[in-house]
Amino acid sequence: MKLVLLLLGAFLLFFLQKYIYQTYWKKQLTVSIRFQERPVFEGESACLTEIIENRKLLPLIHLNVKFQISRYLQFQNMENTTVSDQTYRSDIFSVLFFQRITRTLQFHCQKRGYYEIKQADCISSDLLMTHSLVTILPVQTFLYVYPKSIDISSLEVPFRKMIGSITSRQFLYEDPFEFRGIRDYTITDPMNKINWKASARSGNLMVNLHDSTASQEVILFLNLEDESIWKKEFLHEVSIRLAGAISHYFLSKSIPIQMICNAYDLLTGQVATIPAGTGLCQITTIYQILARIDLSRPTVSCKQQLQDLLYTQNRTVPLYIMISSNLRPDLQEAFANLTQNSAGALWIAPLTADMELPISSTLDMQVIRWEVSPYET
Repeated sequence: MKLVLLLLGAFLLFFLQKYIYQTYWKKQLTVSIRFQERPVFEGESACLTEIIENRKLLPLIHLNVKFQISRYLQFQNMENTTVSDQTYRSDIFSVLFFQRITRTLQFHCQKRGYYEIKQADCISSDLLMTHSLVTILPVQTFLYVYPKSIDISSLEVPFRKMIGSITSRQFLYEDPFEFRGIRDYTITDPMNKINWKASARSGNLMVNLHDSTASQEVILFLNLEDESIWKKEFLHEVSIRLAGAISHYFLSKSIPIQMICNAYDLLTGQVATIPAGTGLCQITTIYQILARIDLSRPTVSCKQQLQDLLYTQNRTVPLYIMISSNLRPDLQEAFANLTQNSAGALWIAPLTADMELPISSTLDMQVIRWEVSPYET
């Protein structure tokens, strides 16, 4: 009789704990997976943080957290990781009552892109591990991997030749960073122009003089259209890196830049174009758009973009830069029509050593060959 009661009690306890875990195991359980907030450049390392928190009296002896990310993000510790079309991560935790576990995973960013984690699968069990408990939790985290930094010091001379001196005393807008000298204060001068140190030394109020700056806009074309049916993605990746480096160069000199690309933004589904702008916000926007360019989709016609701009451009005379390994004659003609009588025009052609450059510099446009190794990563 005692044995029967003992077995009955065991069965009751078994079904009771099973019921309790089925009912309460995911209550007050939070699983957070998030990328670091700071974006990184292609080739750099970043980190991912997992936070598991169990805020109840019921312990979870076994909790398996699974998620997937792009295979271009390679974890330094490949334990619990499977790589195929994606990288599949499966981490196992043992979470006691009212416990919080934080784990940081380092990974290497092999390719530019916009990477997201949208959900995590959580698998647990009852106390005796006889019954599986599964739930899917939404996760919202993303990471920008910007195009790899590229040295464009060899383009310094052509850029300076295009721009010339942007400092001019004949323009209307003063640049507070272009200091020219000091003079005596007049009643029409605003108080923020007073140089208090010079005034103290001279005994009279003195004001700062500034030069004016000519605002010169740059329009950058990024053509990612293949010249034939053969796709050369490595040339397009180099073109994207050049676009980022060139944008950074001009924006660091406070020169507004507009970018027109004929590829699609994988996040918005729209053609990747950015209006003219300056400052830190503009370079961030450009790098984000470059990271999100989707090379798997067909591009729109760069020739058509050039023609559309020719018919809609305003009275300003910008500097034009074309980055394109596609050198079709009709594209050359469209760019020449747009840039004739412009303030300056430059065509940068990323090509491998065995590719010809069937275009040469003219009075209105300079052509530069950018040598690319087919093994460049």
